[in-house]
Parts: sequence; structure tokens; C-alpha cells
Amino acid sequence: MKTIKVLLSITLITLISGCSMKSIPEETVYESVDEMISEARSLTSDLSIEEFHSLMNSDSAYILIDVRLPEEHKKGFIPGSISIPRGVIEFRINSEKVWDEEGMYVPEKNEMLVLYCKKSKRGALAALALKQLGYTNVKNITGGWTDWHTNYPEIKEDKIEAGAPIGAAAEEEDSGGC
Repeated sequence: MKTIKVLLSITLITLISGCSMKSIPEETVYESVDEMISEARSLTSDLSIEEFHSLMNSDSAYILIDVRLPEEHKKGFIPGSISIPRGVIEFRINSEKVWDEEGMYVPEKNEMLVLYCKKSKRGALAALALKQLGYTNVKNITGGWTDWHTNYPEIKEDKIEAGAPIGAAAEEEDSGGC
């Protein structure tokens, strides 16, 4: 009798814990990161380099966010952009401290947010994350910094002090990345 009670208890515990654990829905398991990025792109909006250049020269309001790592941003960025890396954008997008440091206000959910990274892959993932947080007007610059710098090399800023080493990451500047 005691053995039956123990077996029933174990079975009941297994059923309860199995039902309470959430699994990842099968449709959200990706074969590769490229598949994940492709889905993110299908669910978000892009801006071409030319469209962004036109936006930049218009009277339209937007907030430009560089989602690359701070080391990448420091080496060169589109003027007016602020650095909020993709890995922390969900935590910092609504932080008054982050925006105060930039001399700006926390963006409203309906404001145009324009994102870019090196090649537009991290930008697509960041755009999807912001969309999932309720931001309704998020755009990702197709081709990212790489295409921007190729097409408009004269329109950039950097935060490198003259003569300062820029680290090992500079040696890997075109070693792939996203």
C-alpha cells in the first residue's frame, strides 16, 4: 500500500511539473540564425540607405539608434545616432537615465525609431524586440553601417581620440559580423 502511494505521488508530481513547464512552440525553433533573422525581417519594416538619407535631410522627426557594440560605435557612426546595443535594448529603451545622458527624452511608443547595425541583421532582431514591446514605428536600415559608409563615407562621426589605440576589434573590422 505504501509503495502504491509513493508511485501515485511521483506520478502526480511528474504530471503537475510537466504541465507547468512552458516549452518553446515548435514554430519558433529555428534551424539557423539566418532563418531567425529572415523571420524578424518579415515581421518588421526596413529603410534603404537612400530612404534613410532622404529622411535624414527632411523635416521628419525620428530617433536614430545604433545597436552595434559600443566599440563598433566608437569607430564610426551615423551622425545623430545614439548607442544602445542590441543585447540590452529591451532594458534601456525605456530608461530615463539612458535618455537623460543623451540629452533626450524617453521615446513614445508611436515615435519613429530607426535602427542600424553593421549589416542589418542585429537591427532586424532589435526591431522585432521593440515591436514586441509595443513600439509601432520601428525601421531597420538595410545594409547597416557597412552600406551607409560605402555610399556616404563623408557623412559619419567617430569617438576615437587622435593617436589612441582602438583595440583588437579594429583588426577584425571586416571579419564577418552582423
